[in-house]
Amino acid sequence: MTRTVDHHDNRPPGTAPATGGTAAPISHQHRYERLRPVMKLWYLWWLSRSRHVLSPRDEPTARSTARDADTVLIVGNGPAHGWGVGSHDLALTGQLSRASSEATGRPCSVDYVGDEMMSIESTRAWLRDTDLGLYDTVVVLVGLNDAVRLTPLDVWERELRLLVSTIGRRSHPTARTVLVGVPPVRSAKAFDSLLGSVAELHGERMNALTELVAGESGLEYFRLPAGLRRPDTPHGCAEGYRRWAQTIAHRIAPTLDRVHQGQLDERLPRHLPERSFEWSGGSRLVAQAATGGSDTLKQLAKEAEKEFGVDVAVVSMLDGSRLWYAMNTELLPVSIPRELTFCDVTVAADELVVVEDARQDARFADNPYLDLNHGWFYAGHPIHSSTGETIGTFCLHNTRPRKASSVSPDALRAFALRAEAELQSYEPVVAPPQPLTRRERREAEARAAAAAGTPAGSATGFAAIPVGSPVSSPVATSAGRPMR
Repeated sequence: MTRTVDHHDNRPPGTAPATGGTAAPISHQHRYERLRPVMKLWYLWWLSRSRHVLSPRDEPTARSTARDADTVLIVGNGPAHGWGVGSHDLALTGQLSRASSEATGRPCSVDYVGDEMMSIESTRAWLRDTDLGLYDTVVVLVGLNDAVRLTPLDVWERELRLLVSTIGRRSHPTARTVLVGVPPVRSAKAFDSLLGSVAELHGERMNALTELVAGESGLEYFRLPAGLRRPDTPHGCAEGYRRWAQTIAHRIAPTLDRVHQGQLDERLPRHLPERSFEWSGGSRLVAQAATGGSDTLKQLAKEAEKEFGVDVAVVSMLDGSRLWYAMNTELLPVSIPRELTFCDVTVAADELVVVEDARQDARFADNPYLDLNHGWFYAGHPIHSSTGETIGTFCLHNTRPRKASSVSPDALRAFALRAEAELQSYEPVVAPPQPLTRRERREAEARAAAAAGTPAGSATGFAAIPVGSPVSSPVATSAGRPMR
């Protein structure tokens, strides 16, 4: 059951009573919000160090083969990302699949959409290519990095309402949406500090608004308890994700039961599709990226970072509505929405693109992904498949703006061509056609003649002569004499 907010006696922090007893946001900032620039840099510093923290890089799914399996989608970051474990099976995705099955007695398939670098402002872009109509329940678990970065409360509320509206509009009529509050920020080791206390205070205010939105929208709302930390796994552990999954499963089980039992006549079959790629080498590239990427591409990246003096060099593949990184996925997301990337512009132009300072470029000035990672400088060169299609880029990223003259176009092109050769080797080899045997050629000629409506023997251009018919026309021999 959805909890409601008592606006008379227990108003959310940051709100004041308005006419009729409803809550109205206070427009002025709290003093701690003056720390927003500092908090953004603190989060960015933590991201740069997080490349050494274990987290999943495999397919974010836990699928059941049963036709009547419940289907759940997790949309989130922070607790949903899986810090401290090496697979999504051990993280919240796999744990929720098992916990939900235990709670309902039915199999459950769970998919996860999101990343630590997904903020509330970019969540709708992350969901753009997801068929929300396939899920019985959508669990929204976003906000941890917004709490740390002190996302303005009016932005949080606006974007949350837009997200709820988008999910409601694109979901199946029988589906339900659940909003989960931000857990205590300091329960995460990375943020257990004085600045973490500031983030935790902001998270409480965000949660009050989330609860308000849930109540107005008729949605389920609850919060997760503090995360479990152990000395040997300080950033997260399978047992901690299991406990969180049990909390979520307990809350969504009644919803799944209602969808499954009460509206079977309206409930469509939920067959979750397997991921596929337009470029033939896409599956191999993503599979290799899950284990760090190929040694060739990793060496190229190191050489480019040294030669150009940038923070990150990387190879990207653009396929459908998403971008996939071929390596450096311990620092960058496994994939991100194409619309949030520089590389989308490079592939569309099919030429070298340099962005000296994204904050001064109208195409990227309001990009929420860049606001989170501060990758203001970019230089990218297109990469092509063996058939000439533009499939990705070799690109450079830097947190500090730089002049375009700092990157030699010829040098970047040379790196791109080396990466291109590596990616083309991922394409499956098509065996050349084998020559036909004599019998196969005769059969092919007969089929062609039959399709053309001519006698089989006329395939060479001479009229067919029935067996046993007299030959009335003389045929010249090699000596020029007629032969009968």
